Amino acid sequence: MEKWWVFFIFVFISKTLTEIVLFQQIVNGDKKAFDQLFLSNYKRLCSFANTFLNDSHEAEEAVQKMFVRLWENRKKLIIPENPKAYLFKSVYNESMKIIRHKTTHSKHITDYFRNLSAANEETTNYSYFLPYLNKAVEKLPEKCRQIFILYKMEGLTQKEIADYLEISVKTVENQVAIAISKLREELKPYLHLLPATFLFTFFY
Repeated sequence: MEKWWVFFIFVFISKTLTEIVLFQQIVNGDKKAFDQLFLSNYKRLCSFANTFLNDSHEAEEAVQKMFVRLWENRKKLIIPENPKAYLFKSVYNESMKIIRHKTTHSKHITDYFRNLSAANEETTNYSYFLPYLNKAVEKLPEKCRQIFILYKMEGLTQKEIADYLEISVKTVENQVAIAISKLREELKPYLHLLPATFLFTFFY
């Protein structure tokens, strides 16, 4: 068993060192090194982006944009100690930009309501409430909004969000609490329109 762990660690370190070398070569304008980094990580990064975007085309767009930025800014690039983590974090950031620019979060909210309505016996016309909720979510601070969407609408755990954003679980917990508090205050005049089941699920 120990031999397997040693082998695993050796392979991991070897891959990390290889990618660090590729980054160094990219900084120096080596297109072949860039192509190698792209091809060896593309599928995995697309799959990762798709967990946020739920759209394979948008996922590919996020990954491609990330690599384009990497190449265009190669001269300013600081060689990361952990290339893999750097790539995943960069793709995550591109995914969030797509969500913001295409107002995908509005679609998440609509889908969330639709799914919740279908899952519960209580039926409510959410169409009146949706514009207010969209507007309230849009007003949240950027990081707070990202974490709230990932947690409440995408169903990620606080630990998963913390890992993706490279922040502590406590920070995620605090940001979710801030988002809920701000949304409660913003939507106070409209909360009576919603069933208790939804209020508990969404605001607690």
